[in-house]
Amino acid sequence: MDAELASVAKQMSALAAYRAGLVERKATLGARQPLPFAPGARTDTRPEADPDLDPSLQTADDFLPDEVAVLLNMSVGSARYLVDDDLTLVRQFPAVWEALADQRIDETRAKAIVRAMRYQARSWGGPVDDAIVDVVAARGVAWAAAGCAPSTLRDRLEAALIAADPAAADRRRELRKREAGVRVQGTGDGLADVRVNGMEAATAKLVKAQLAAFARERKADGDDRRAGEIETELVATLITRPWEAQDPAVAHVTINADLADLHPDAPAQADSATTEGTVPSDGMSEDGAAEDGAAEDAAADDGAAEDAATCVPAAGDAGGGSRVGHVGGLPVTPAAVRSLLQRIDALGLTHPDGGDLDLTVTGERGRLLAVATPEEVVAAAKAGRGLGPPPPAPGYTPTAAQYRYLRARDRHCRFPGCRQVARACDADHVIPYDHANPERGGPTCVSNLAMLCRRHHRLKTHAPGWRFAIDADGTLHVTTPGGTTRTTRPPAMGKVLDLLDAPPPPHDPEADPAPF
Repeated sequence: MDAELASVAKQMSALAAYRAGLVERKATLGARQPLPFAPGARTDTRPEADPDLDPSLQTADDFLPDEVAVLLNMSVGSARYLVDDDLTLVRQFPAVWEALADQRIDETRAKAIVRAMRYQARSWGGPVDDAIVDVVAARGVAWAAAGCAPSTLRDRLEAALIAADPAAADRRRELRKREAGVRVQGTGDGLADVRVNGMEAATAKLVKAQLAAFARERKADGDDRRAGEIETELVATLITRPWEAQDPAVAHVTINADLADLHPDAPAQADSATTEGTVPSDGMSEDGAAEDGAAEDAAADDGAAEDAATCVPAAGDAGGGSRVGHVGGLPVTPAAVRSLLQRIDALGLTHPDGGDLDLTVTGERGRLLAVATPEEVVAAAKAGRGLGPPPPAPGYTPTAAQYRYLRARDRHCRFPGCRQVARACDADHVIPYDHANPERGGPTCVSNLAMLCRRHHRLKTHAPGWRFAIDADGTLHVTTPGGTTRTTRPPAMGKVLDLLDAPPPPHDPEADPAPF
């Protein structure tokens, strides 16, 4: 068994090298078909390094990560890292690529070498002589083959580059500081990691030491929580500063939850409902929406529509809550949603101070039926009319009501593997709008519109060979130039996760009544 595991590890190294070669080949073939420059296009074509390259053109492999994401069924962000690593490995460090293919080093150590030394050679726009980079890379391969740990390998390579050219190291540090930022990554159970990138090492050490000192003081005063929990709370408290008035700021937080989960102690009602929306965080002004809905007949019945705004079912009902909520796209417990809404005084389904409240009427299992303000729901109930999707727009530009509906339906960019929030996306006509003759097709209606981030809107419009198709319920089918198709369904049009209730039995055609 030990020999088999070692054999598998070696084969994985060879496969990683083979994959890198395929990615590089695909990039090379794509670059032979240049595209006109468009807003947001890549600008690192380096025309000065290739006299035959027209600087007014971008290379077609600008969209290679997106195609790889579809082919390998992975997120666009992960595909971008994979493509960058593989292209750098093959094009800048052929000796490292060869060592990986020969199974002398593994993929983890090969990536450590690539990420520590990418774009350092002068031939690739870096500050270090090519011969020095080659020598350091060769030493890295030897260290990796000898079993040097990836973190130690990275430290040794960075030290070698600093020793080779200290001034270049200072310039690299300044460039990396420009890429600094704060990122949030969900970790499950309603929790998330907040990561600060690009901070000075000395400052980072000082921050950690100060937090540890604060935590020790709290524990000395009787706080029996773990030091890490205290430090995490201190970070949030020191940044949000709840003890003082903050300058007005706008923050968008989308809340998805079932009304039955939000009001667990309310009397039982016949209809179930789902809440989803955008609300201001504590101490901030917000332009947002908190949404709620009722069962499918609520969209057409005036009495039920009024209940959608005023009545709440019990969580224990057979038709009650979904038992799962979302805050900013991260799954949380209903209790966490209730806590947040109570803090901003939105649990009463009224417009929060400085913000807006939109109600999303949903059908069985969370299927989106309509989006409306509380006033529109009451007006529809009084007028005896139902609620539904917004009507088509007469021209090219979608209406505000259509944007509101699409953001509630799609919630993020609909390209496979992309999670850019809908508020930062465009409403794209999947069947292109015919400006010369609008009657011929491409209508501006929610069944022909899908939210796409600017990058993937540009891909659909400018990249050759890509095909997009949409169903009436918003299901989007994306096909790559090579013929691979992925399908994405609107989050608000599918079924809510239900682990407790058994799914309905499959349809049996033999049970259909005559005529068949």
